[in-house]
Amino acid sequence: MQKIALVIMCSAVVVACGSTDTPSQNSVVDQMPTSASSDQVIVAATELATEVPTSTPFVPTEVVIPPTAVIENTQEEVKVIEPSATNTMEAPSPTVPAPTATAEPKEVSFVVSTEYETFSPEQEQAFRQVVEDEFEAAKEKAGISVAVFAGDRLWTYAMGEADTGRNVDVNTPILVGSTSKTFVSALVLNQIASGYYALSDTVGVVLADHADYSTFDQTMVNSEVTVGEMLSMTSGLADYNENFKGKAGLFSAETWKPADNINLLQSGYSLPGQFEYVDTNLVLLGMIAEKYGNNDLYSLYQQEFLEPLGISALFLSEDSVPENTARPYDDISNYGGSFGNLIDAAPYSFEHYSMGQGRIRWACCGLVSTPENIARWGYELYSRRGTAISQDSRKALYQSTAGDLVKLQGSMQNYGYYVAKRMFTLSDSTEITAYGHPGGGGGYSSLLRYSPELDLSISILANSTLSFQGKCGDYAPRSCIASGIFDVYSQ
Repeated sequence: MQKIALVIMCSAVVVACGSTDTPSQNSVVDQMPTSASSDQVIVAATELATEVPTSTPFVPTEVVIPPTAVIENTQEEVKVIEPSATNTMEAPSPTVPAPTATAEPKEVSFVVSTEYETFSPEQEQAFRQVVEDEFEAAKEKAGISVAVFAGDRLWTYAMGEADTGRNVDVNTPILVGSTSKTFVSALVLNQIASGYYALSDTVGVVLADHADYSTFDQTMVNSEVTVGEMLSMTSGLADYNENFKGKAGLFSAETWKPADNINLLQSGYSLPGQFEYVDTNLVLLGMIAEKYGNNDLYSLYQQEFLEPLGISALFLSEDSVPENTARPYDDISNYGGSFGNLIDAAPYSFEHYSMGQGRIRWACCGLVSTPENIARWGYELYSRRGTAISQDSRKALYQSTAGDLVKLQGSMQNYGYYVAKRMFTLSDSTEITAYGHPGGGGGYSSLLRYSPELDLSISILANSTLSFQGKCGDYAPRSCIASGIFDVYSQ
């Protein structure tokens, strides 16, 4: 048998989409195994950081910083903000079975909705101009799809290439990336509100009788880490994405379960308190949610959010991803090119890519959807008019961003329970708040932003990383598009 070849596409790899790399380190792309029968496996980190800061990172002009929070690279502890007493309990609920398989969706339609009103013709033309100006200036790109949702009004637009010889349209499914994390925090907050466990409960307590917990190396998984620390990325846990060879093995494994990702950990944990963007937190919280929800994660999403809210999304997998899903475009220098369709260039199929990435990404960043569905999801999650979570849970979600600024995808933001908060300055010098979550890597990128001042939700999905400075001077054209649309709508 040939030796396993491990190809890393950059000189320094940073896992997840919260990079603090310098611009010289942003040439990273996910590499998949060649095929199920091949002896040679090529793999790199999933959801890799391709976002890097500009020379002058964005910093909000007025931010209230509580003394108990922490700035990245300091040693002070981060205080986890608990929701109201009605959302917590002192002990977990009785034991329930922990499912290990993920149910496939019965049928998912990604046809754009027609029941909503439109924005004014002037606004829609201005929205379109913002997207086109920013996207046309992009250096390396494929397709982009954007949705703007205001509760009763919807605008969607798409341009560019979804696959070789096929254009992207507003119905084209695209990998959502780390914006998927917002579903995990919503589900966990709902379970806390239902009294299953509390933010202060530790992983050793809530997973003590989980069938897979005993398989974990306790020198790698800190049993004293709390649910709140995992939600806020301050757990001190190491990242399973560092284990490239182990992740390669997930592609050839006949069976898979989330605990397999945790068992890839190679490094011991640090003391909790420091912000560190680590997807290990998502796997553990996904397992907790499955245990207390007594179902697989996707079925829980369906029951709690997708079906009640009329939102379409599915997990990336070999069998469930629609054929018209946009293909990833990225650096293809390993295959004799520079930038292009990763599936066309690489010696593996999109189905194989989807199967492997679905396992590695899972709870952290594995959903596939369209901007309309994600924009509506953001509205249901963050708006006072939304119904995805209770008002108490929404208050806890907002309060979780009260800590100091951290660096996330090239700009300084406040980070909470899988929600990032930053300020945008409009053309009239007004500042607005925007909540949501970005994502980038592996040939895709995403951004969800909701402004409570405007009661407006924006979702941007692209099948390339768009990892360079936008026309507005922000690092990431997606943020420039969001800023421009907020500005148009505010006028």
